Amino acid sequence: MNRFTRFFFIFSLLLNLFLAASIGFIVQRLGGWKFAWHRFSTDESSLYVHRKSIFSMLPDKTGSIVFLGDSQIQLGEWREFFGDSLPILNRGISGDHVDGVARRLTDVLRNRPSKIFLCVGANDLLLGKPQPEIENRYREIVQTIRRESPDAVLVLNSILPINNEVKNLHLENSEIQKMNARIGQIAREFALPMIDIFSPLTDSQGNLAQKFTEDGLHLNGAGYLVWRKQLEVFLKK
Repeated sequence: MNRFTRFFFIFSLLLNLFLAASIGFIVQRLGGWKFAWHRFSTDESSLYVHRKSIFSMLPDKTGSIVFLGDSQIQLGEWREFFGDSLPILNRGISGDHVDGVARRLTDVLRNRPSKIFLCVGANDLLLGKPQPEIENRYREIVQTIRRESPDAVLVLNSILPINNEVKNLHLENSEIQKMNARIGQIAREFALPMIDIFSPLTDSQGNLAQKFTEDGLHLNGAGYLVWRKQLEVFLKK
């Protein structure tokens, strides 16, 4: 083994040791190897499991107004937005997707809701799931709600825009608009109202306006005020 080969071998060994130590440190900071294996071996995040278990043990609230979906729903203080007089239930889970929503419809529909506001699909797009697959699963959600709760007013909400200049999310707003067109087609098929939240939140370039977000994905207070205005007409009926 010549000097260059020996140097390269030692450098590679030290680099690998450094990388291994860094990975170990990061894993420990994030909860340890057991937690990492749990996240790797299951397709449900711990947050999904925890919130779903809470929803399942809560008492039925017949005639409630349900906000159903992902983090955009979970982070909205809907009851305070519209007043305590309305029986609003927040059934949003951060990171949720169409499959996750479909799996927990039983706990939602046992409340015999009077209205359901559905907003989901963004995480499916962020994960690169094919749009026809998202559309089919979304349609199944709508079919289940119409079959199991035919008297409930189901309102579909468009997927919200993002801003890759604030944070690169590796998803283009043009793709979100394509998915929104698919959701619009589902709304027409079932004669359902659909609220366009995408357009009033965008800037002149078609991105989520920076005044409505801090991280390029989720809405801040000003953004939720825009959404609330779009919803008011459906809540007052």
